[in-house]
Amino acid sequence: MRLIWATFLLVFLLSGCSEVKKETVGGYEDWQQSPSFTISKSGPDGNPVPYGLKGSKDKFAIVDGLVQANSSNKQLLHFWCDTPEETGRLLDKDVKVIGTSRETGEQVTAFEGKTQIQNDDPVKEPREYVESVGYLNLPAKGLWKLDAYIDGKASGSIVIEVHDKPGQQ
Repeated sequence: MRLIWATFLLVFLLSGCSEVKKETVGGYEDWQQSPSFTISKSGPDGNPVPYGLKGSKDKFAIVDGLVQANSSNKQLLHFWCDTPEETGRLLDKDVKVIGTSRETGEQVTAFEGKTQIQNDDPVKEPREYVESVGYLNLPAKGLWKLDAYIDGKASGSIVIEVHDKPGQQ
């Protein structure tokens, strides 16, 4: 009987040691930069032009461009829902983006704004996405996870690389 208990105890202890833990900061495990992709938008002449974004296609994305630390980076956020009807209901809502640094775990409010229609575009039904224009502010270079909230409800997360301003180290 002792042998059975000893065997059971040994198996129990060894199974507890076999779990591999992933590195987490702020409870987030996947620190791969979000992918870039292209959507079509109407150009000045009304014809479609390619528009580069970085993030989660059909969820949350930002303009695919350089983001600098300690700088007001003008940004155009894009949001999608599962259906065009749900996306249309996102208009004129409060947007907040919380940034989390991979290096330090520091969390900051990186962006605040409202969802809207850009450049006086007419509302085209069904609405494919809504946008929010404003300034993205992150205090340090490195990888940052951006968690977007619309009216307090989680609306997607992406990971971006933030760079120093030229001449800053």
